[in-house]
Amino acid sequence: MGAEMTLVTFDKPHDLENKSEIERVSNDMKRYNVNWISLRYHKTPRVPATLFDISHGVVRSILSRLKTRPDIIHARTFIGGLMGMTLSNILRTKWIYHNEGFYPDEQVDGNFWAKDSKLHRITKSLELRMYRKADGVIVLSHRGKKVVEQMPEVERKKTPIIVVPSCVDLERFSLRETDPSNDKLSLVYVGSMGGRYMVTEMAQFAKVVRQEMGNDLHFRILSRTKREEAISWIEPSGLDNDAWSIQSVPYIEMPQHLTPHHTGMLFLRQGISEHGCSPTKFGEYWARGLPLLVTPNISDSEEIIRKEKVGVVVENHTDEAYKKAFFELRELVKDPELSARCRRAAETHYALEPSCERQMELYDAVINNKQADSLLLGQLN
Repeated sequence: MGAEMTLVTFDKPHDLENKSEIERVSNDMKRYNVNWISLRYHKTPRVPATLFDISHGVVRSILSRLKTRPDIIHARTFIGGLMGMTLSNILRTKWIYHNEGFYPDEQVDGNFWAKDSKLHRITKSLELRMYRKADGVIVLSHRGKKVVEQMPEVERKKTPIIVVPSCVDLERFSLRETDPSNDKLSLVYVGSMGGRYMVTEMAQFAKVVRQEMGNDLHFRILSRTKREEAISWIEPSGLDNDAWSIQSVPYIEMPQHLTPHHTGMLFLRQGISEHGCSPTKFGEYWARGLPLLVTPNISDSEEIIRKEKVGVVVENHTDEAYKKAFFELRELVKDPELSARCRRAAETHYALEPSCERQMELYDAVINNKQADSLLLGQLN
């Protein structure tokens, strides 16, 4: 079973300026017969810009399908979901809501909105409406799936729900061939800074561990964040300037930049949303053979780490907790089988191909009115 696809994306201006990368992606789309509609993303002023992007996306999507009505509208992210729900009403076709975490709650955890504020309540209401109206749902974690499937309307309709985490291209992120040097412990963090991402606390961890190791530690950040802004997050930790570095690298080069490091990090602010996310970096770290150093409750990672021994969970943000996690990590990285276990974790939980198969199965279920109990949804092994 295959699918004819029209893909509508909203791309940031600095990404659109990278002509060679846009051409590469465009050629890939053509090779796989995907009709790609790339629209410019507008960030400010926030509400008018978002409303414009939603309207623009809806209109362009309709125009792309004037001759044939789609069998399914697959809408990813909260804003994409609003567009998908609108399109499904206009075109009278079925639609799948592909959540990318619990967006309204993520805004609260990132300190952008106040919990139970008017904006939080409105977006929560819209989110619930999307779950109620959707003919199928895709979530990022098994823990998130449990939350959605217990919603009364979803439970009553027996809406098909599948888990598709943020997958990794296992061919691109192959298992590294050489182990990192044991001369200095090297920690790496990939991604954004601020909001839910606790970069200051990661730097504090590095400071505590560096004191334990006699300065034999380096904290590496791979991010688009400018160094001047990064300094504002690192300085409060007290970590010495020579103990950390930051660099922006093209995504295609990311695998080679992970190679020299012992451990991949993510400290995420605990709140009401982190169980429903799926950081792409987890699969990438594991695929390259790096264990994880993480805070509790992020997606399904804690269960995978404890069961498969592919990382360390930092229980809280105190010097003693940091030291305890470091001692566990120090023993873990000595294990000669660690890299192989990490690779198996990526293959088991973050592989692209089985997730695509589940997604195609969901398309079939939605088109043919199959209910959730008829699907091979996959479990957390």
